Amino acid sequence: MNKIIPEFLINADNVYRTKHFIVKQILVLETYSKIDNHILSHDTFYARTKKRDRQYEFFYDNKTNINGKRLPATMYSRKYVK
Repeated sequence: MNKIIPEFLINADNVYRTKHFIVKQILVLETYSKIDNHILSHDTFYARTKKRDRQYEFFYDNKTNINGKRLPATMYSRKYVK
């Protein structure tokens, strides 16, 4: 497999997969002087396909837990890609 970077890896801070999706997290730390700080997670859920699973496994085959896990955040937004 060639090393073309899949969309779910571009600018990602964390990538993990669930039963039906490969999820890209982009994390943003917002700091405020008068109120609490927040970690925002902008999540993109890519529907799992054979091609995306092959790409994911190619890039993460050395992980102990190949599926990874979500990094916790205070708030999140979601976008879905077929």
